[in-house]
Amino acid sequence: MRTIKIYCIECEVELTQELLEIPEKDLCWDENKDIMPKNNFSIVINGQSKNKSIMVSIDNYNLKDHSDKSRFLGCCGSSNFNSLNKVCVCGNEVASEISDCWLSHYIEFNLNKVIIKEKTQENYFRKIIL
Repeated sequence: MRTIKIYCIECEVELTQELLEIPEKDLCWDENKDIMPKNNFSIVINGQSKNKSIMVSIDNYNLKDHSDKSRFLGCCGSSNFNSLNKVCVCGNEVASEISDCWLSHYIEFNLNKVIIKEKTQENYFRKIIL
């Protein structure tokens, strides 16, 4: 299992603490539940576009809500899949929060907007490409 941290591609600020990988098959797709336990991540491949992304639980990361509230459409939370609604402290749009009642809850990072660093056996983090 890999351990990673996620960083902003614009300013390189650390966006998450250490996250431990879990397989996509272990994600919980039940309505109104967290998709995975905190401090975990999963690499997910979109069935239609074949694009990869990283899903994490909703937690207190180094992220802010986007100032455009229309990016958080939903009845009880956000369900706007086509809109990056989480930003880095520098303002770079990096992820989408999905938190509406009829969906599983998670944050999905756009791999074009972040840097992924993997923990090595020597306990330092090196940049990787997924």
